[in-house]
Amino acid sequence: MKSYFGAGPTSSQKAYEAYEKSFADLPHETKYYDPWNGVDMRKDIQVKLLKRIESIRKASIDSQTGGAGTAGYALIPVWVIPGIVDRTRALTPLVELIPRVSNKGLTHDFNVLTAKGGGNWRIEDAALPDDTDTYDRVSVDMKFGYCVGRITGPAAAGWASWGDRGTAFAQDLAVKMRAAKELEEDAIINGDVDTNSEEYDGLIQWISTNTTNLSSTPVTLADIRAEFATTFNAYGYPTLCVTDAATHEYIKGLLHAYLRQPAQPTEGMPFGIPGAFFYGQANFIKSQYMPTTSNSRRILFLDMNYIYMAVLQDWTYEELAKTNDSDKYMMKVYEALVVTYEGACSQIYGIT
Repeated sequence: MKSYFGAGPTSSQKAYEAYEKSFADLPHETKYYDPWNGVDMRKDIQVKLLKRIESIRKASIDSQTGGAGTAGYALIPVWVIPGIVDRTRALTPLVELIPRVSNKGLTHDFNVLTAKGGGNWRIEDAALPDDTDTYDRVSVDMKFGYCVGRITGPAAAGWASWGDRGTAFAQDLAVKMRAAKELEEDAIINGDVDTNSEEYDGLIQWISTNTTNLSSTPVTLADIRAEFATTFNAYGYPTLCVTDAATHEYIKGLLHAYLRQPAQPTEGMPFGIPGAFFYGQANFIKSQYMPTTSNSRRILFLDMNYIYMAVLQDWTYEELAKTNDSDKYMMKVYEALVVTYEGACSQIYGIT
């Protein structure tokens, strides 16, 4: 028995269906009964109709009819839910927390005072030599980040049967936007110009004056307090500490065990940074881009008064030339991480 989808069967389709029910596969305008000329095909037609009915009965359909394929069984349609589950998404807390400062030119330049000539106690009417201060110029190169996307014509047309042509583009653009932020988070932490000259130095490379190697031992609360003291004596005051998830949870355990109280959740941290807590003088957060293997874990102690992103051009969308059956575009940023006084920061590394 036939079934029709859409607006329903036409009158000609209905007529054909009625004809089959009466005459099976007998050709149109066949003389099936003529007693004057000895023609009687009625019995043959009946036999064919009975066989057809029996065939329909035997061809009962269950959930496995037609055999298994890659997406189920042949006769059962597959309905894919809208949207795509992103199993690669990472959080980007430092991208959200670090200030962004506009910049002119392909370098970011600033002057620093590295030593004061100071004042002196002198005798009455003594000679007055100059107390000379020491200054220096620091220059940081802009780096250029890109995410490039392309939607082919056939992909857009095929996607239209699921949503619409714009959905394919929106999906690809959303992925590229996330990739852009993840690119930044990784570079902010792990960037190394010596390894990859196309990226800027990250925090691990910037912080070089105050570093403590735990040599494959666990971190203690005393170690953390010692870093606070070190940075304070270097005229710094870290207010943000960044580490990996395992070390972050381990410090929470130390607070619970030694202070007999859980780590206090931080109030007012922006963008819902998960699990952040306050200890000593700083907020402790975790990033999925911090080193995670044993003996390579570390804690970054950041004085946020000296850290920002210098931005020549923030993330911008731009369509590229259409040279074939596709729509191509890019997202780009020109920026660099700047730490104007890395001595105000510190890091503990070599944590087991």
